[in-house]
Amino acid sequence: MKNVTSILFLSLIWAFGWLNAGAAERPNVILIMVDDMGFSDLGYHGGEIDTPNLDALAKGGVRFSQFYNSGRCCPTRATLMTGLHPHEVGIGHMTQPPGSNRGEGRPPAYQGYLNRQCVTIAEALEGHDYATLMAGKWHLGNNARDRWPLQRGFEKYFGCISGATRFFHPISPRDITLGNEQLSDPKSTTDEAFYTTDAFTDYAIRFLGEEQAGKKRPSFLYLAYTAPHWPLQAFEDDVAKYRGKYKIGWDKLREQRLKRQIASGLISPDWALSPRTPGIPDWDSLDEKKQDEMDLKMAVYAAMIDRVDQNIGKLVAHLKESKTFDDTLIFFLADNGGCQEGGMFGRGNFYDVEKRNQEHSNSYGEAWANASNTPFRLYKHFVHEGGAATPFFMHWPKGIKARKDWYREPAQLIDLMPTILDLAGADYPKTYKGNDILPIDGLSLRPAFSGKPLKRGEPFFVEHENNAFVRDGKWKLVGRGVSAANGVVPSRWELYDIEKDRTEINNLATTHPGKTKEMAEKWDVWAKRALIYPKNNSASNAKALPNPPQVKGRSFTITAEVEHAKPKGVVLSHGGVNFGYALYFNKGKPAFCMRNGGDLTELTAKKKVQGRVTLSAALDDKTLTLSVDGKEVARCESPGLFRGQPEIGLYLGEDFKDPVGKYKVPNKFNGKIHSHKATVQGSLKRPPS
Repeated sequence: MKNVTSILFLSLIWAFGWLNAGAAERPNVILIMVDDMGFSDLGYHGGEIDTPNLDALAKGGVRFSQFYNSGRCCPTRATLMTGLHPHEVGIGHMTQPPGSNRGEGRPPAYQGYLNRQCVTIAEALEGHDYATLMAGKWHLGNNARDRWPLQRGFEKYFGCISGATRFFHPISPRDITLGNEQLSDPKSTTDEAFYTTDAFTDYAIRFLGEEQAGKKRPSFLYLAYTAPHWPLQAFEDDVAKYRGKYKIGWDKLREQRLKRQIASGLISPDWALSPRTPGIPDWDSLDEKKQDEMDLKMAVYAAMIDRVDQNIGKLVAHLKESKTFDDTLIFFLADNGGCQEGGMFGRGNFYDVEKRNQEHSNSYGEAWANASNTPFRLYKHFVHEGGAATPFFMHWPKGIKARKDWYREPAQLIDLMPTILDLAGADYPKTYKGNDILPIDGLSLRPAFSGKPLKRGEPFFVEHENNAFVRDGKWKLVGRGVSAANGVVPSRWELYDIEKDRTEINNLATTHPGKTKEMAEKWDVWAKRALIYPKNNSASNAKALPNPPQVKGRSFTITAEVEHAKPKGVVLSHGGVNFGYALYFNKGKPAFCMRNGGDLTELTAKKKVQGRVTLSAALDDKTLTLSVDGKEVARCESPGLFRGQPEIGLYLGEDFKDPVGKYKVPNKFNGKIHSHKATVQGSLKRPPS
């Protein structure tokens, strides 16, 4: 009897130990994402911005040197939350902004909100005794409550449902939501003014604390900061810390950051620094006043990242105080590269602090974004390295030993869902609430915890806004405008050996045609499965006009004489969502819009017109103007001459394939077009690439 008792006792000890071992593989998980931050902005990635808390976490875990997002805010979030490609879940382009039906009438892959053929990480964790918490930016479905976080598996939520909001003064329709309740006047969570970065962190800590005081389940927390996405707004003491530091200019800043990146081993000294984007002026060519203005813009941007780091410090302090730090796995990444939106020098008011903090979209511009993405070229929207490469680390004291060197294997957003489910002991579901769920392509990053290879075996893919890439081992096939709405444009594929040339300077597509063809064919197969095509439902019998104007790098004027008692629709269009322009009517008001490298600029007259009128829009390197019958009715600072020639032809009476503006195609004109012409001025100027 004594021996039996002893065996039973030992069996219980073994079973208890096994259970505890299983519990240790169910860590708390905190997934942190920042918004529109460049590859080189953080201290451990070569930046001069003060980020000691993030640097410490990164160096205390696994730092990836090659991790990829999807090049844009909501497509990245769609994959991050579901493990599927954005088109598979309904966000092939963008989500619907508040009050807009963007995506209506388009194929399901482009509907503009998460569909029900996917599950979020929170939904996948249901039934596995995890608390599911979220604070911050959702941007995965806005205009119906069943698209919000609490209806997609999260138990608690505080943040902004839309894609952007003011930091100090969020207002409807881009307001703050607690649970399912929209807050018209959110209260500060600190002894300073309300500020979204602080509030998101404090609510995250509150949710974690409530869970730790209650059921004591492990927690999954998704903390999605809006910083440093526009509008650029920060506390003045944070701004003062950086004021004057950027008067060295963007060229010297890039050189300094690259030097630190090489010293840390992140960037190879054999890779050339990508050339400054053509069109970005030499810093010394700016007068003292402009240099001071640009220094201020970058200082505000830096202050926003600094504030994120301060809040990461606050979060870590809470984890340590609650004795959960050692068993908390922290992921960190950015949703895309630095944001060039707003023109070369940015937009909005900066000197008047009160007005700056009431702005909705003030930005730091392309010149600084180029520096943020050191050593790469291109930006948000694109999937070259400058748009799609992100800082990424995993930190978990109980499960990951600090690694001295960078983890060199490439990985992508599709890998986060399988990693989290692996550690949580949860299976990815085949069905959920009566819906069949699409299978995921990613793999668990668990081998990277100890520096082991991932053994992926297959390439991974990205497509956004006609830009696409394939990453297969050391090879990257990438293209701007390659996945056009009316089909792939093979001539736009570029091939790079990332081991030798990660800054994507030496295009090998012509010298390695076999590899280019092989990878392009793999992309075609994936694109069919991932629902990239069709991009539009509506068929059109429209034919492009011959000899469209060559507007790349040139000033031009577009004129049309039209007639209708209540005009609406597109008078003429040329191009699409990458490079293009359209002359149209917006609720009876004459309007003109253009896309330059994906950036949208719009002009709309204040008054409606009727009858027979002549519309004209003129672009040069200083201004963009809209006129009616020879009288100017709207004007703005030039977004720059076109950096690329529109790919889709010139169409009369509708917008063909890709919408240039915020309307759904074809948006046909309801009146008569009596005449039209395009006048291109001067000789071809060298445009920014």
